[in-house]
Amino acid sequence: MSLKKENEDNDVDDVSSDESYDEMDTELQLSLNTLPVEIFLHICSFLDSSTLVHRLGLVCKQFYNILRDDSLWKGRINKLWPNTRYPILPPADDDKLFWKSSCVIAERQYFLWKNLHATENLYLKDAHEACIDSLLLIDKGRVCISGGRDRMLVCWRLNETENEDKIEMHEVQGHDGWIWDITSMQNKVYSCSWDKRIHVWDYDNGQIKLLEKLPLRVAGALLCISSCSEQNLLATGSSCKLISIIDPRNHDPFVNQFRSHRGAVLNISMNTKYIISTSEDKTVSIWDQRSQRTLKSLTLSKDSYSRCVSMQPDVIYIGDNEGYVHILDVNNDFELVKSYKTQHTDVITGIHMTGGSLITSSFDSTVIISTPTDPLHTINRFPCRYGKIIKMSYLNDVLAICGGNSIEVWRPRIGDVC
Repeated sequence: MSLKKENEDNDVDDVSSDESYDEMDTELQLSLNTLPVEIFLHICSFLDSSTLVHRLGLVCKQFYNILRDDSLWKGRINKLWPNTRYPILPPADDDKLFWKSSCVIAERQYFLWKNLHATENLYLKDAHEACIDSLLLIDKGRVCISGGRDRMLVCWRLNETENEDKIEMHEVQGHDGWIWDITSMQNKVYSCSWDKRIHVWDYDNGQIKLLEKLPLRVAGALLCISSCSEQNLLATGSSCKLISIIDPRNHDPFVNQFRSHRGAVLNISMNTKYIISTSEDKTVSIWDQRSQRTLKSLTLSKDSYSRCVSMQPDVIYIGDNEGYVHILDVNNDFELVKSYKTQHTDVITGIHMTGGSLITSSFDSTVIISTPTDPLHTINRFPCRYGKIIKMSYLNDVLAICGGNSIEVWRPRIGDVC
């Protein structure tokens, strides 16, 4: 009996001993929220910025507070683009999320364009019988509108599901002259042409329908058009040097008309404050919509003319016919900040600043993806299979270019970019 009791006592001791070890293991067990900050940040360095911002940073207040430090995001950007200055111009003081959001965009863009296998390449052809001069992506990059010298307007719906044809096409007779530019506003598409008219189109489920024709009081062809949704206004430039501002909702659409150039207006871009235009006279003009006057006229180079514009709230990027990119500071009287010679060997025909990349296209049949830094560095460069690139459009990580009578599109593969 005594031996039995001794064994029972030993069993009790073993149980109590196991429980004590379990308690010790529990106390010594580490979790993510109990790690030292340095180790936590080291783990974060193996995760992409989007995961940190949109997932890990929302788990608890502790993670959020650690990941809100600007120095973390500045360090990641500096690692991505070493020995460069970013941004080229100081960020706005009231933008508290600048470094965090910029890092997410920068990493996303770098991954997308450095690894072209992450993109899907589509070819849109056999619709136009002549050169395509105008191109526009709408509906978050799911629809492409093109206009050409065959006077046709074509709507391409770019399907994403595997059980559907990738491309659906709808074409209509567009204008009585070459279609030279396209813009969109308030779920409508606007095209301008050598026939001196603006056509208003309704888009619905992959098809476009002509709603209205707006004849303008100009003597020359309409070469470019831009829109400002906040004001419900359009601006168009013509070969007769005039720039017209119109409100398409009115019976008499004319709002204003002015002349800021001595040559044909080649490109135009507008927002709620300014209208930026480029011309054959080699000048860039800034029109103030509030004071209704030309604020400034710039000659960026005596030997070249500006061809295309990408206007951001605080900075303007301009591409010229000699392969240079010029940067203007909106908040410093539109002063020229930098001019860069790109790897393009011919006219820059398209330019777009995304915050994480600078995208340019050219008559030299190439697209160049550059870093938005000082100095510029090339992320990738790839050719257009259809020759000279006439126009470029970019929306929601989708890039479209046209050359000849065909279009080439790059868009993220489903699941490859978060």
